[in-house]
Amino acid sequence: MTGKSSKTTDFFSWVGGAVLGIGKVPKKAKQRAQKVKKKVSPKYKIPRKLQGFFEQRHAGWPEYVMLKVQLAVIALFVTAVIYLVFLRSETLIFIPLLLAFSAYLAYLGTDELKRAFGADYPAYRGFVAICIAIAWVFVIALRHSPIEISIASIYTAVIPPFFAILFVALAFMAFRFKYGRNFTYGRIAEVQGRRAVVKVGYDIRSNVKAGLYTVESFAKVKKGDSVKLSVERPMLGLRGSKIRTILGKR
Repeated sequence: MTGKSSKTTDFFSWVGGAVLGIGKVPKKAKQRAQKVKKKVSPKYKIPRKLQGFFEQRHAGWPEYVMLKVQLAVIALFVTAVIYLVFLRSETLIFIPLLLAFSAYLAYLGTDELKRAFGADYPAYRGFVAICIAIAWVFVIALRHSPIEISIASIYTAVIPPFFAILFVALAFMAFRFKYGRNFTYGRIAEVQGRRAVVKVGYDIRSNVKAGLYTVESFAKVKKGDSVKLSVERPMLGLRGSKIRTILGKR
């Protein structure tokens, strides 16, 4: 009986060690455990060197993804401007560069943004698509347009840039109309009477930046509650929207 009990105990100890990572585990079982660990370990995370930077700004991995998107968009636009204004003859250099930045943005738009923003993902995908389209519309209109741009034909010369600018205006108007909203969501970090400190993540739909905001509350809330917040959006929204009050629990 004692021998059977000892064997049973050893068996469960071995299973517990294999699952929890304690005790002695055979080499094959250890290799299997490592494979499983690789599958469930988070693939998408902020690099260690940048973790402190994002923690100080109360931001997380979604904001890190948006930073990559914004930097890629800037690189795409700067490349397009240099090509159109300064080095118009260097097509073999700049077209591949533009394609590379566009491809990287497309990857972020179909993979990481989807994982980072969940239900709001279509808005972020739309934003990326608009940025890529803007760069290529200007390149085609100002560099590869069938209409010859010259001082002699001033009226025909303004047609390509006019349509490019019109496209930008209509694209962002359509984006704001379809995805824009005057509210966002956050989580209560601290309650001080009728005021509360709310942690808010980056929200492209309401044009709100990530951070901690002190706001008034019209609802009874406590630390850890997920809440809906009213947002005041300016006409152009270049400086971002302002969070006003807590409307209620989410």
